[in-house]
Amino acid sequence: MSDLGSLHYFLGIHMVKNKSGLFLYQAKYVANLLVCTGLEFTKPMLSPFVINEPLAASEDSPLIDDPKLYRSLVGALQYLTFTWPDIALAVNQVCQFIHSPHEVHLKAVKGMLRYIKGIVSYGLQLFKSSTPSLLTYSNANWAGCHDTHRSTTGFCIFLKKNLISWSAKK
Repeated sequence: MSDLGSLHYFLGIHMVKNKSGLFLYQAKYVANLLVCTGLEFTKPMLSPFVINEPLAASEDSPLIDDPKLYRSLVGALQYLTFTWPDIALAVNQVCQFIHSPHEVHLKAVKGMLRYIKGIVSYGLQLFKSSTPSLLTYSNANWAGCHDTHRSTTGFCIFLKKNLISWSAKK
């Protein structure tokens, strides 16, 4: 076993020590993702998805010819939730259509990528702390799915000021 020095980049996640603690971000991963999708020069969006237009199993829009692109983009978005928990709900929404994606769903995924383009420098700050205290928040959208009338739930757990666990699921 040998010491390779301090850790700066691992599995697509940059780690930077600062006076507050440790900052995690995925700028290089996002840049590569935007280049692969051809969205590196598009205008960023202000929100990961349009609130007034919920995604549903659409009969109007055509199915995507090759759903592999959709599935790989959704998988990449899931990986980005490690440092951006704010996109967890939006990623959960597009994951529900992996089995049969339509053009409207692909448009939503590309919208999320445009949102991420605007927040590339954001990340997850882990703070130094000496006294542990646990705080949990949760929320639910009862029967919020337009197709199945199932609920969407979410939670986040903080240890002192550090976000240590989060989830959004149907």
